[in-house]
Amino acid sequence: MDYVSLKELAQELGLDRSNLRKYALKKGFDLIKVRTPDSRGQPTLALTAADAESLREVRESDGFGHQLPIENGDGFFYVVRLVPEFAPSRLKLGFASDVNARLQAHRTAAPTAQLVKAWPCRKSWEVAAIASLTRQDCQLVANEVFDCNDVNELVTRGDGFFAIMPSR
Repeated sequence: MDYVSLKELAQELGLDRSNLRKYALKKGFDLIKVRTPDSRGQPTLALTAADAESLREVRESDGFGHQLPIENGDGFFYVVRLVPEFAPSRLKLGFASDVNARLQAHRTAAPTAQLVKAWPCRKSWEVAAIASLTRQDCQLVANEVFDCNDVNELVTRGDGFFAIMPSR
């Protein structure tokens, strides 16, 4: 049987293996364990070649183009207002290597999404940044989506957080 390891597919799609694994499972794909020369004969997760092609198509239809892998984890932490005309306090926070491409991806589901602010960031800071920026007057709605009472105050907390982080 032909297969594609998650490691290979993750590199191709510009994701890390754990994010690809979660994405594949969420989309209903069955992962298989195979032994490969790349894994030195140890079992590793993979998809059949047909499922790998289907997953590529699903990602494309979800608005994710082929992205380059983040080599050193440098990028930007962003705050996006998802539906400014209806819920100006609903924000999406996250990390991206290319903020404009990420905003365009958000616009596939939320066409009027607006970038509030972005700061230079390392991928490893993302969880701490979200916790710091949303620590007051913010309610988690869904994955990295929050309703925040005072967006300006959230941005001020972001300015403070990133001011004390080391330069990339």
